[in-house]
Amino acid sequence: MTIRITRTNWLDPRAVAFRDQMDAEVQPLYAHLRDRVPLVETDPETILVTLVATSDGDPVGTVALKRTGPFGEVKRLFVHERGRRLGVALALMTEIERAAREEGYRELFLQTGSAQPHAMALYEREGWLPVIPFGPYEGDTLLSRCYVKSLAEPIVAAEVNQDGSADGVLAHVTALDASGADIAFIDDGTLDGAGGPSLDAALVAAAAAEETARIALAPRVRVTHTEPFNVAKAVQSLDWSAAGRAAWLVDVSSTAAEAAAVGRRSAPQPDEAWAEAAAVIDTARRLWDSWEDDAEIRDIATGRFIDADRLHYVDVETEWFSVKGPSIVPRSPQGQIPVAVEAGTDDASIAVAAREADIVRVSGPHAADIVRRVRVAAAHRPIRILVDVDPREAVAAPHGRDDDEQLAAWAAFLRAESGADGVVLTGDAETNARAARTIARRPATAPTLRAALGLERPASRYAAATKGPTR
Repeated sequence: MTIRITRTNWLDPRAVAFRDQMDAEVQPLYAHLRDRVPLVETDPETILVTLVATSDGDPVGTVALKRTGPFGEVKRLFVHERGRRLGVALALMTEIERAAREEGYRELFLQTGSAQPHAMALYEREGWLPVIPFGPYEGDTLLSRCYVKSLAEPIVAAEVNQDGSADGVLAHVTALDASGADIAFIDDGTLDGAGGPSLDAALVAAAAAEETARIALAPRVRVTHTEPFNVAKAVQSLDWSAAGRAAWLVDVSSTAAEAAAVGRRSAPQPDEAWAEAAAVIDTARRLWDSWEDDAEIRDIATGRFIDADRLHYVDVETEWFSVKGPSIVPRSPQGQIPVAVEAGTDDASIAVAAREADIVRVSGPHAADIVRRVRVAAAHRPIRILVDVDPREAVAAPHGRDDDEQLAAWAAFLRAESGADGVVLTGDAETNARAARTIARRPATAPTLRAALGLERPASRYAAATKGPTR
């Protein structure tokens, strides 16, 4: 017996015949619900892939992949009785998952019915998680039993808020490290102290580097009232301390209270603050490149520690600041440390995120629109977008089996709905660690954060024979 899966089209007579047989078997199961649950029609224009399975040349089953708004949906899996218990259903599902990956989907969804326990058992056995009704099935808890399966490992980050003590922050970060989270965004207090006592986020991150083994550390650093040279140096030093596990969450300040607390300048308008932030990011990147990788020669015979020809001035002049350079820190393990930006609904933060960030964080009811705008503006530049998820607000499916499973399914739903590559957990320390343990479910294998994000380590832009990207 040879099972073969071939691609065809939605109107292939074999596929049409199988769908008619499926309707004849399934529709009577739900006749009592038809006046309470509207029938969902399938638009052929939304069908991306149709598959037909044959056994020794005899058609025995079909399945399709459909675009359902932001969701990739498995449609109309059916195996004829002559093909059952032969592994046909599993073969069709394996191939449709491969097709979904090729179409760029990171999560795949499907809907079956509450009166089809054998179908539900198949999906659950193959790693599908119960999820709330999505798309056209939203709100239907009578008939629809929906499932989701992650096709790619999501990036799992978490927000670490300060409580005024180093011990509290370190405990949160170490718990996340043990749970398998990829990134800890370490928040910073407000400059005017309005949010209560806090410690310098970059310094706390440096302390956390000594207490952790795998998680990347991303302190929030506001650039409006700080010196770009000092910021670049602090982040670069963190990358050394953390052995390539540093990132930098860029933020701005536009409040009069914070400006008054510093006393150096008046508060800028948000657009100006973000324009300045873009200049600070560019300057930091130049400083990180100002030492070539082989600038340290440590030649005992000649008494030379560095090759001066491999250190470079950056010579930055802007309307807000000037920096001569070079950095006072050698080029760090990642070369270019990943930069994260929180993109809001405003044009200014979206523009900076699209142009400068390696990681973009989005949140709120407009997250999907922000993701779309960032991706359009970024064009083909590689970026990773993360959406905020509060694990305490997870919504359970009507057929959910346990709380941890529902956390994973809820996170997958929000990733797909927004078009994000991963999540930022925004709960308390305990729920964040629990959620990360549930969602991540993988060991760390990448030596640096850049590698984990799938980003190359670029050569210094100042190297004589620079090859490849410089960001």
